[in-house]
Amino acid sequence: MIILSGDQICKQDYADFLRFHKEKGAEFSVAVMEVDWKEASRFGLMVADENDRITEFQEKPPVPKSNLASMGIYIFNWDVLKKYLEEDEADPNSKNDFGMNIIPALLRDGRKMYAYRFAGYWRDVGTIDSLWEANMEVLDPENSGIDIFDEKWKIYSRNPVLPPQKIGPRAVVQDSLVTEGCKIYGNVHHSVLSAGVVVEEGATVEDAVLMDGVVVKAGAVVKRCILAEDVVVGAGARVGGDGPIAHVGTGLTVGAGATVKEGAKVFESVKEGMEVC
Repeated sequence: MIILSGDQICKQDYADFLRFHKEKGAEFSVAVMEVDWKEASRFGLMVADENDRITEFQEKPPVPKSNLASMGIYIFNWDVLKKYLEEDEADPNSKNDFGMNIIPALLRDGRKMYAYRFAGYWRDVGTIDSLWEANMEVLDPENSGIDIFDEKWKIYSRNPVLPPQKIGPRAVVQDSLVTEGCKIYGNVHHSVLSAGVVVEEGATVEDAVLMDGVVVKAGAVVKRCILAEDVVVGAGARVGGDGPIAHVGTGLTVGAGATVKEGAKVFESVKEGMEVC
């Protein structure tokens, strides 16, 4: 049984992983990727021997013994998975977590556990910053390793069944992905726009990720940020800047003339003329 994580983007042929699992005679295998030692403490880490058999698991350790980061992609023999899930469910003290409970239990019992080294495209998108970075990488397939238009490995997205995007007579759109239903009358550069986004005349969107239904009013500037679904950025407002990624939550309004500074995380609407840091 293959178990996948829902907060990542990965371009992987699982047949190769399954073949590795069978050849090793494994009961449990986990896909791992070598990460920079400076970043290793951010991940669950597998310590493996010269045959890739796992000898230890470290969950985000302050002093890592390995730089093999778990990708959260597992293969289990069904009988083994069933046994450990049932035992874990019966334990009132368990947090019912693979990294905290299941994997340590497998190690404790000396199960045949192996690390499958993966060198392709994989990104953990569990944070605002990492989600923004992954979207920017989609715009740069030649250097990032992920090309959603690759004819040999097509990547399909959800079809919202909307009319084609409308590009106005004075609009400027460069190096961007613009989905169906968008209406662009302003300037869009190096950005990803989801379905139904509206960018009014005189507005500027740069290095940004706009989710479904976002509206950027006339004269507003949106830069280096993620705007969640149905956000409205009022006329003349500014969101983001040249530094850390800003974020505005679902359905919120940034009032006319308001400012959401770079790096700000906004979870309630911003009134006209206000500034949020």
